[in-house]
Amino acid sequence: MSDFVTFTNEFGHSIEMSREDYQKKVIPHNLDMYWDEKEKLRDFAMELVKDQFHEQAAVAADRLLELYGPIESALIFRAVVHMQAKEFDRAKSILTDCLERFPSSGTACTNLAKIYAYEGDEAKAFETLNTGLHKDPNQENGLNMFVESFLHSGKKEELRVQLEALSGKEGAWRPQLHLARLALTEDNLLKAMHWYNIAIEGAKDRFEVVMTVTGELGQAGYVYQLIQICERFWTPEFPLPYAGFNYANALLATDQKEKAIAILRNMQEHLQDNYKPMVDHFLARVPGAQEVEEAARQKIAANPSADPASKKSWWKFWK
Repeated sequence: MSDFVTFTNEFGHSIEMSREDYQKKVIPHNLDMYWDEKEKLRDFAMELVKDQFHEQAAVAADRLLELYGPIESALIFRAVVHMQAKEFDRAKSILTDCLERFPSSGTACTNLAKIYAYEGDEAKAFETLNTGLHKDPNQENGLNMFVESFLHSGKKEELRVQLEALSGKEGAWRPQLHLARLALTEDNLLKAMHWYNIAIEGAKDRFEVVMTVTGELGQAGYVYQLIQICERFWTPEFPLPYAGFNYANALLATDQKEKAIAILRNMQEHLQDNYKPMVDHFLARVPGAQEVEEAARQKIAANPSADPASKKSWWKFWK
């Protein structure tokens, strides 16, 4: 654990402060400021958990239960704070209560499984984790634990069977992502693409999955498959630019510089202002990008047309 805490102040500046000063000066101020604003208090409480300020996180978690009432997320958060403080019996009690109130809570099961694992009851931990994943097969944390347990035991084929069963649950998409990763480790690109496509099709927030999939394909060097995914699922309206950068890198790797520049400039128009400079920084590192853009501008300037469509930015026509 670091002796310093890095945080963003109310003016948007990144500040580094000693843990002692942060605990004395910032935490009491923020708790007081957010005490009646449950969303801001929730976000701050999560930061307290991340930075391991257990006592202060407990104060925030108790207040969140007062503000929200005993809803599933507030109960689970309170249990997690107990877990971080190694108060496992109290955490177990809250999670048991949560499951009585919300029987379909897969997240409550996953956290109970962590406690059983810590206590050394591996069989009960696995059983509880498995139960939780059948309640909610898209739990990232739970699935990661599940996959790691099988791979650590060298049971890859059994894992595949289990993941395929989970992928058949209504609304499931994250197990398919893990099936794709398994296929990639076996150099079975056809099967990996099959599962990647199904995972993206099934996800509610596709932009996050496209970002993940394009990152994994790019890391593995499958640039043409990355481009296929983007041509099917990527849009410049995605709220984050990272999948677009993955797409552009794949296009650059396949000698499609003009198209890469075009999709980035198109994406830039849709990004929030704080992300727009990232596109300029990306293109500044692309050899010849400035010349390509300038040549396109000159071509348009030298060839004016009465057609209003011709007045649009040149990158609108890359298809």
